[in-house]
Amino acid sequence: MKVKCTFILVGLMLIAQAIHAQNFDADSVYYTPIPKTVESVSKETSPRMIFRDTVQNDKLIQYFFNVQAGPMIGCKECEKGKEVTFTSSTVHGITVGKKLRTGLGVGFDSYYSWQTLPLFGSASWDVIGTRNTQALFVQFNYGWSKPWRKQTAWENTPTGVDGGRMISTQIGYRIKYHDMRISLAAGSKFQRVYTYYETPSYYYLEDGTMVQGPSNRTTIKADMRRLMISMTIGWK
Repeated sequence: MKVKCTFILVGLMLIAQAIHAQNFDADSVYYTPIPKTVESVSKETSPRMIFRDTVQNDKLIQYFFNVQAGPMIGCKECEKGKEVTFTSSTVHGITVGKKLRTGLGVGFDSYYSWQTLPLFGSASWDVIGTRNTQALFVQFNYGWSKPWRKQTAWENTPTGVDGGRMISTQIGYRIKYHDMRISLAAGSKFQRVYTYYETPSYYYLEDGTMVQGPSNRTTIKADMRRLMISMTIGWK
C-alpha cells in the first residue's frame, strides 16, 4: 500500500512540473517582440515624416547665405524667336523662426541688349516644411539695377542709361543635407531700364545766322520680362 502511494505521489509531482514548464513556455512566447509590419515602415517614409521638424530648442534667429544661378527665357521681339540668357545672385540674411527668410542680395543678369547689376531685398516663406527639413517655399525679391547697354553698329550712341526696379517671384523645393541647402525653383523676373538720347536743336536769327539752341532729350523706357529657372546652393 505504501509503495502504491509513493508511485501516485511521484506521478502527481511529474504532472505538476510539466504544467509549470508549459506555462513558462507560453509566457516566453507572449513577450517575444513583434517585428515591424510593412505599414509601420511605410509611415516612417511618408511625406508627413519628410516634412516633420524634430529639432527642439532651436535658435529663433539664424544666419544663412546662398548662391543662385540659372537661365532666363524670354523675348524682346518675339517674332524673331526666344532669347535664352543668364542670371546669378547671392543672398545673405537671417531666418526668423522656422519658416521666414529675409536678407539682402546682389546679382548679375544678362539680357540680349543689356547687362544689369541688381541690388535687392529678399524674403521667402516655407509653405510646407521648415528650415530644418525639406521644404516647399515661395520667394519675393525687389530692388534696383545698375545697367550697361550693349551697343550695336546700327544704333545711335545714347547719351546715357539708367536702371529701374527689378521684381522677381519664385516657387521652389529645398532639400536639407546637414547644414547645406540645395533648391530648385522657377518663376518670373521683371526689369526696367532707361535709355537717354539728346538731339541738338537749331534756330535762325533775323540776319539768317543759324544758332544752336538747347538740346532735346528723348527718354526710351524698356521693360524686360523673363521666365527664370534657377538652382541654389546655400548654408543653413
